[in-house]
Amino acid sequence: MADNRKGVSMWFLIKGSFWFSLVLIALPFLDSSSDKELEAAPPLEVGHSMAAAMEAFEDIKQICVRKPDICETGSETFAALGSRAKQGARIAYEFLDAKFADGEPDLTTASLPPEATEAETASN
Repeated sequence: MADNRKGVSMWFLIKGSFWFSLVLIALPFLDSSSDKELEAAPPLEVGHSMAAAMEAFEDIKQICVRKPDICETGSETFAALGSRAKQGARIAYEFLDAKFADGEPDLTTASLPPEATEAETASN
């Protein structure tokens, strides 16, 4: 079961990287000021690029079979990053809630973890 989760996490990394790359590639099409800089860029041959991308994609799909330690490390990394992102989102939410809430914000508990806030409320 743990091996399956590692493979899923690595697969999520691969898919996420792919879609993020596509977004970065598409952004210059939306900005007309980047045309001059792109004129000096090497030409893009779509057919050759797609063939190379498909071969790379097939190779990447097999990485967890060939090197399971890479998938394990990737899974651990994403678990740590997920925890940090969760805490960052909580801090941002509390900051925005305190900033835009109706009435006076309670800034004394905004920086405390939820468990500490609940314990403080229960003791009062």
